[in-house]
Amino acid sequence: MERSVENKNLNTPNVVIVGAGPVGVLTANLLGLQGIPVLLIDQNPRILEIPRAISLDQDALRVLQAAGFGEEIAASMPSISGIELISPFGGRFAKVNSLGSLDCHPRLVSIYQPELERILRNGLKRFSHVRLWSECTYISHIESESNIIVNVKCQGVACKITTGFLLGCDGARSTVRENQGWSMLGSSYKEDWLILDITKLPNLLNKVEFICDPKRPVAHVPGPNGSERWEFLLHEGETKEEMEKPDKVRELMKPWGDVSQMDVERIAVYRFQAKTVDWMGKGKIFLLGDAAHLTPPFAGQGLVSGIRDSINLSWKLSAVINKTAASKILSSYHTERRPHAKKTIRLAVLLGSIIMTRSKIKAIIRDTIFKLLYYTPLKQFIFDLRIRPENSFKHGLFIKNKKLTKTKIKVGSIFPQAPVKLPNGTFILSDDLFGQSLYIIGYGTHPLSVLDEYTKSLWEQMGGKTLFFSNQQSFYQQGSYLPSAEDITSAFFSAFGGLDRFVILRPDRIVAAVFSKENTNQTILEFYKIYLETNV
Repeated sequence: MERSVENKNLNTPNVVIVGAGPVGVLTANLLGLQGIPVLLIDQNPRILEIPRAISLDQDALRVLQAAGFGEEIAASMPSISGIELISPFGGRFAKVNSLGSLDCHPRLVSIYQPELERILRNGLKRFSHVRLWSECTYISHIESESNIIVNVKCQGVACKITTGFLLGCDGARSTVRENQGWSMLGSSYKEDWLILDITKLPNLLNKVEFICDPKRPVAHVPGPNGSERWEFLLHEGETKEEMEKPDKVRELMKPWGDVSQMDVERIAVYRFQAKTVDWMGKGKIFLLGDAAHLTPPFAGQGLVSGIRDSINLSWKLSAVINKTAASKILSSYHTERRPHAKKTIRLAVLLGSIIMTRSKIKAIIRDTIFKLLYYTPLKQFIFDLRIRPENSFKHGLFIKNKKLTKTKIKVGSIFPQAPVKLPNGTFILSDDLFGQSLYIIGYGTHPLSVLDEYTKSLWEQMGGKTLFFSNQQSFYQQGSYLPSAEDITSAFFSAFGGLDRFVILRPDRIVAAVFSKENTNQTILEFYKIYLETNV
C-alpha cells in the first residue's frame, strides 16, 4: 500500500534529508531558518542514547551559534584544557594547549552527543515548515530534470515523496550513497579499538591523554557531566568477544580503578576508517557527514567536518531555491568541502601513526624528536593546535583579487568574530549581526556610499545586505549612514589592515572577496557573474 504526504506544506518539500543524526538535524535547522520546507526522515524511533562524537572545536560552535543555539550549547559543553601525549619511557613528551578562545568560542569542548541531538531536535519546533518522520526508512530515489521521487517506508507504509533536493546524512553505510553509485575511497585500519564510555566519575578529567605505549596505545578523553572515554588498541589475534568480556575490561581499566564500581555506559569494538567519497554532490543529490567522509578520531574532527558540510551546503541550497543564485553554485560544495575533509583525515592519520607506534625503538625516537621540536620555531605550530587545517578553500565560490597590503583576511577563509558595540550601546558578538544573507561589510566606509545604482540593483538581486563597521577612534555618522557597529577591540581594524576596505561575506562566514574602495563596483560585478550567471 502506498500513501502520499498529507501535510500540504510538505506535499512537495523543497528538501528531503535522510538521517536525523546531528548533521541531518542541524541542516534542517539551517534550512528552516531560511524558510525552506524540509522533510527529515529517520529509521530510528528516537535519538540513539549512545555517546559517539565526544568533542567539538570553535568552528563547529560558531556554526551552532549561526543556527541559534549559542547560549544553550555553551551551557552543556565544558572546555578541554589540553592534549597530552605520554610515553612509558620518558613521561609526557608533548602537550598541545587548547586553553583560551578563538573567534569568541572555546577552542575545544567535550560533548555528550545525545544531549546535542536533543537540543537540535528541539530547535526544529521553531519551524512549521520542517517536519521529522521517525521510523521512516529511505528505500530509493529517481532523479529527473525537474525533481526527485523518493521512495520511503514509514511504519510499514510505502510512500512516494516528490522533492527538489535529496540530502544523504545517513552515516557510514549510507544507502543514498550506495544508490547513487558513489564510492568511498581510502583505507580501513587493520587494527580494532575497544571503546569504553563511563559516566558518573567522581574525579573529573579536563584534558585528553594519549598514552603512547607500544605495548597497547590508549586514548583517554573527558566528556561532560563526569563522563570519560577510554579507547584501547586490540592486539593481533584479540577478538571482539574476548575484549568485551567483563574480566578483560576490568584488567584494562585497572590503572584507573575498579571498573565494577563505575557506571559503564557503552562497551564496543570499532575499526577506524580514513575514507572520502568520490562525489559529495551532483545534480540535486548531496552527501554530508559520515556519508561523505570517515576519519579516525585522533584529531577530533569527525562531527566537526559534518557540521562544516551542513553550513556550506544549506545556504547555497536556500539561495538556489529562493532564486537569488544560479543552481550551478551548488557544484562548489564538492569543490570546497571534499579537499578540506581530506586534509583533516590526513591529519588524523598522521596523529594516529604517532600515537599507535608499536615499535619500542620508533617510540623512543618519536619521544626524542618531539622534545627537540619544543625548542624550535615549530613549537607554536605543533603545540598550540595550529597543526589543525584552517577552515579555508583553495578553489570555490569566491573571487581571488590582488591581495590588499596589511590585511589578514583571506579570501576563501573564515571571517573573524569579535565583540562589537551597537549604536544603542549594547555589546554583542559580531556574527549575531549577520542573518542568512550575503553581506558587504565596509570598514570605515559604508558600502552604500560607494556602490553605484546599477551595482546596488545587482546586489539586491542576489539578496545581499550591507553593514558598516567603524573603528573605535571614529565612531561617527558618515553622511546619512550610521555605523552598524563599533569595533571596540580593534580586532577588525587589525584584520582589515586599514580603513575604507570591504569584504563580501557568505552566510557560512567564508570571505568571498576582499577589496578596496576603488574596486567596489567592479568586484560586485565579478561576483554577480559567478553567483548568478556562470559555473564555478
